[in-house]
Amino acid sequence: SDETLAEFVRRRLGDEALDKIAEPLMSGIYNAEADKQSVLATFPRFREMEEKYGSLTKGMLAAQAARKNANGAANPAPGSKPLSAFVSPRGGTETMVDALTAQLTGDLRMGTGVEAIEPAAGGYRLQLSDGTTLTASQVIMATPAYVSGKLVRPLAPEAAELLDGIRYVSTGTISLAFRSSEAPNPLKGYGLVIPMSARRPINAITLSSVKFAQRAPNGHLLLRIFFGGSRSPQSMELDDATLYDTVRRELDALLGIDAEPLFHRIYRWFRSNPQYDVGHLERIAAIEQALPPGIHVTGSAYRGVGIPDCVKQSQETAQRVAAAVPAPA
Repeated sequence: SDETLAEFVRRRLGDEALDKIAEPLMSGIYNAEADKQSVLATFPRFREMEEKYGSLTKGMLAAQAARKNANGAANPAPGSKPLSAFVSPRGGTETMVDALTAQLTGDLRMGTGVEAIEPAAGGYRLQLSDGTTLTASQVIMATPAYVSGKLVRPLAPEAAELLDGIRYVSTGTISLAFRSSEAPNPLKGYGLVIPMSARRPINAITLSSVKFAQRAPNGHLLLRIFFGGSRSPQSMELDDATLYDTVRRELDALLGIDAEPLFHRIYRWFRSNPQYDVGHLERIAAIEQALPPGIHVTGSAYRGVGIPDCVKQSQETAQRVAAAVPAPA
């Protein structure tokens, strides 16, 4: 049966491990509360390790050994750079969207919303925001769950109710640039995550120019600070000036950086992060069962929030659609 991440970690490792390690690390990925987060939906490997090895520590050591064997050696060759778990397109994630758009064929409608989905002969009719319509035998919705719920409500009210039940939280980041000399101490690692018990107004700091070397020119430092989420939703309501001053104080307190940044940029994403509460996988199975034939959902609200998870889901959805569409004569 499912349980919260907090219950699982507390049961296996204790309160301190939950507070100091698991909760800040996991909330950094999902922007979620450990005492609501489904362990089966977010970290099923933890449960698998428990069942197979009887111990998380033994399971993690076994996984580490397997990775080393897969890489062919325990240590990188002399002079080579160690493999990083973090990768990003040199031009930013937007380049992935641009590349996909360039490869798509057919009737592509950029910047055009779908206002309604109606039954039609052989499938569905989509009412578009530009006043036109499209007909299709199969419809894939990669929109947020609450948008998908609104669109399918006239067709499948039970599915709509289940989709509406997926909670979302709002998150934001602020990026700041400095000269490397303005950091009083060498900044090592990729950043830091902050336990909820610390009661600070920010959630984490990423050393962007360390994590991704191309993010800043030599002699400069780029930081990204995360705020909002389920931990500090009040931070989303701060005006830009107050948020900037708050983050400056946090950087001084945590990293000793009190210099005026060369520039800063604030980004806010409202109702953007789906929450995988306990029972999430059962909810998704019920949604898929309740959707009418030919209607599909995919995206970060269902079986993984990361880009690899979303790519995997989209490929599986495309395969189901291809199997449902008759081959051309």
